[in-house]
Amino acid sequence: MRISNWKIVAAAAAIAAPLIALPAAGADQPKVTPAVGKPLSEAQKAMKANDFAIALTKAKEAQAASTHQPYDDYLINQFLGNIYLGQKDYKDAETAFEAMAASPAMPPAEKVGVLTTIIQLSVNNADWNAVLQYADQLQALGPLPANVVEPVAVGYYNAGQKDKAYALAKPVVDAAQAAGKAPPQALADIVTRQQLSSNNPAEAEKTLENLVVNYGDPAAWAQIIATTMFQTKGMHEPEALNFFRLRMVTNAKCTPDDYQTMASVANDLHYPVEAEMILEHGIANHDITAGDKAGSMLGSIRPQAAKDRATLGEFEKLAIAHKTGDFDVKLANTYMGYGRYADAAAAAQRALGKGGLKDIQEAELLLGMALAASGNNAQAVDALSKVNGGPRGAAAHLWSLYAQRKYGSTPVAH
Repeated sequence: MRISNWKIVAAAAAIAAPLIALPAAGADQPKVTPAVGKPLSEAQKAMKANDFAIALTKAKEAQAASTHQPYDDYLINQFLGNIYLGQKDYKDAETAFEAMAASPAMPPAEKVGVLTTIIQLSVNNADWNAVLQYADQLQALGPLPANVVEPVAVGYYNAGQKDKAYALAKPVVDAAQAAGKAPPQALADIVTRQQLSSNNPAEAEKTLENLVVNYGDPAAWAQIIATTMFQTKGMHEPEALNFFRLRMVTNAKCTPDDYQTMASVANDLHYPVEAEMILEHGIANHDITAGDKAGSMLGSIRPQAAKDRATLGEFEKLAIAHKTGDFDVKLANTYMGYGRYADAAAAAQRALGKGGLKDIQEAELLLGMALAASGNNAQAVDALSKVNGGPRGAAAHLWSLYAQRKYGSTPVAH
């Protein structure tokens, strides 16, 4: 699996200024021949006006006029590289910067900047062989600049050199975590995958928690939920449903088999509306289709869901009137499946207030989940902190991470 969440950001703005200046008269450096300098001067004016089409035409005029003096060609490629960046043509930009790197006329002071830009572009273009080639050249000059550690690590990982990627990523992730900051997402992803593959689940869990809290990555949520469920003993359908609900609110990545299992569990527990909503979520995310095995369940579930909706009002009255809170717990569960999280929180709170519950922790967990799903995060963390041990404690921990998320209330898209 490749790391794909690093993309070039504002590279043109970062490098254009030092790379496109024509040498001043009398400067102690090679001179540009007049036939090349004139169209490049016009290209420079067009670039300042953000007219990259005219700039490209003028740069190619300079290229056609060149007698291939090394410094002329080096400067032409500087212009071409920056123009292509301005046009977001990253493949041609990479080619131009590679020509600069190969030029005997490249000033030593510009070498780090040129190599850094090639690496950023080659990662963006998934040109992993180029990443390896130019990363080695850059490292030969000294420690990697901070702004290139992430793309080099991504390049190493995707080129199959995962140990090198991990060696670059781990110190950065550790330093960020020690400072209470979010590490770069791609680096945290590399560290997590290596920790999981090297059978280091405790460290992987810490890194995954950091990923889900800071970024809400659907793949990271899917991984941490699946890992926790696998490692938790005593998991039965009612407990599993608490994890499935977290999958839905976090938009965690799910397979068609996942959707089929989740919908079946919800329906088995007599929450047909929740089963319906799970399947509709899968269809909306293009994870399943109405015609496949999971999607085809909708046909049998919809009548049950319609009946549940028709009888909900009657059950609401019954639960509110009941002396103990057990019916309110059932109602809170039902509301969770409807996506009525504020109502679910109110029902769970009412259940706890009435007392007489067979299982107080079920109500506490429901309250915490409903509060987190409705955005009442501080209250959710407090309620979830009262749930300890077993599958419910494991679910409460993950829901608490969701309540402490730093990436906003809207789940990240797949």
